[in-house]
Amino acid sequence: MAPVSQQADGLRGWLLQRISAVYLGLFLVYVLVHFWLEPHPDFAAWHNWVACPAVSIAGAGFILALLIHGWVGLRDVTLDYIHHLGLRLAVLTLVACLLIGCGLWALRILIVISR
Repeated sequence: MAPVSQQADGLRGWLLQRISAVYLGLFLVYVLVHFWLEPHPDFAAWHNWVACPAVSIAGAGFILALLIHGWVGLRDVTLDYIHHLGLRLAVLTLVACLLIGCGLWALRILIVISR
């Protein structure tokens, strides 16, 4: 019988995957509806919309949810298919570094747009 902490770890990953997927879906529906109602905005209108604090915060939440969703998925695939411990550690480290780099880059973009 496995310890409770190992059982909860699988549940935590599953829950994070589902919650992040729901947020990603809801945010994408919101963005699609916004651009459907305002089909051809110019750059100034787009910039003002993205610079709105509520949209910037929701965009940051989208980036965070996307990073969490990607991490859990790639971690599970790596753990399932790469059995050599050293290679597994190297792949997970590379994935973590890439996701952190992409997250910081996206956050920088949001900060620059919000100015």
